[in-house]
Amino acid sequence: MTVRAGVLERGLLVCLALWGVGCLFLEGLAAVGFAGCALGALGAAWRRGVTVRGALRAWAPLVAFLAWALLVPTLSGHPPSGTGVARLLDFVGIPVAAVALGQLSDARRVRLAWVLGGVFLVSCAVAGLQHFGVWPGPEAWAPFAWTRLPFDRVYELVPGTENRFMAGGLLFHRLKFSHIGGMIVAFALGMGLLLEGRRRTAALCVAAVGLVSVGLFPYARAASVALVGVMGLVVLLGLPRRVALPACAAVLGLAVLTLTLNRPLRERFLNSTTQQGSGSRAALLETGLCALRQSPVTGVGPGRFQARLYATPDMPEQAREHPGKSHNQFLSMAAETGVPGALLFVVLLGWLARRLPRTRPEGLGALGALVFFCLLSLLHDPLFHTQASQAFVLILGAGFAGPPVPENKRSAS
Repeated sequence: MTVRAGVLERGLLVCLALWGVGCLFLEGLAAVGFAGCALGALGAAWRRGVTVRGALRAWAPLVAFLAWALLVPTLSGHPPSGTGVARLLDFVGIPVAAVALGQLSDARRVRLAWVLGGVFLVSCAVAGLQHFGVWPGPEAWAPFAWTRLPFDRVYELVPGTENRFMAGGLLFHRLKFSHIGGMIVAFALGMGLLLEGRRRTAALCVAAVGLVSVGLFPYARAASVALVGVMGLVVLLGLPRRVALPACAAVLGLAVLTLTLNRPLRERFLNSTTQQGSGSRAALLETGLCALRQSPVTGVGPGRFQARLYATPDMPEQAREHPGKSHNQFLSMAAETGVPGALLFVVLLGWLARRLPRTRPEGLGALGALVFFCLLSLLHDPLFHTQASQAFVLILGAGFAGPPVPENKRSAS
């Protein structure tokens, strides 16, 4: 391996670590890591003789989705906002992460996994402390206001309790923690089922700790249900049928037992069928339909749809003041990019799922994260949170990275 290639590999390792740690903690770190990986990936692609035409052809569904979402609303007089452009360009992170990870040796991939897995476990431990109230008061975080982390979000009491809080880990946001954590659990489980030895044990431990943390600490109903379902799918795909079926039954039984024994969690699930417990979800969905009816073909523009802008006076206060989306990622995508844009988005997700190599650990793990994202998108807008979007594309990129090049061939290059 040449000196220049070695420098590139070390630089990509640092950038990938920043990207992953930023997804688990501080958004700015993820942006820096993403940008560094993009520059490194361009250099690696140039060294390998990849042409622009070849890259566009290889990622045609992604190019088609981005072209429609960025150009068509603009031509129709609904240009995307800066935030909307940034959210769409996050999807470029899939090939960027695939190329960047493809440049790393097996040893450096393991090193990266230890760093990111360790930070995630620390985040789970922090979430546990927050949940049980073993945590400093809000005033203790005043000197760290410059980080713009939502420290106040982890002081929300669980209904029906006096000393249990909705935790958010190092992200200090329960939905970010549950959404990103769910992707990591699905990815780690898929990896663990196809790995061997100590790597298998480490991956399954991360999945187990993450499952308990996401299931108990943030009280996120949709993420918990989606995660249990995805774990069953990953187990069915990753293990022989005679072993997979009992394992799925055990996971489902554990989830039911947890709901039975945990009264606040059980009541939170039961309240999801009520208007108050559902968080005005029906009204938020109606705001998405209002936006879609306004521009069904071209959309109102990426980043331009906010629920409060399309709420009617008779809707609940939460809907009239909600700065987010419709609580359905596919509907929100249709509202912003039109029905054709939403269909291209679905085609892209299906194409990614079909191409992921499910016989390889990274491929099966990424497929699990993709299915988790799709299930979660039926009740939430995961892409609304930048860190969740960045984590999603990083994990998918890992699934497409391919096996590391053997050391003897790297030396010969």
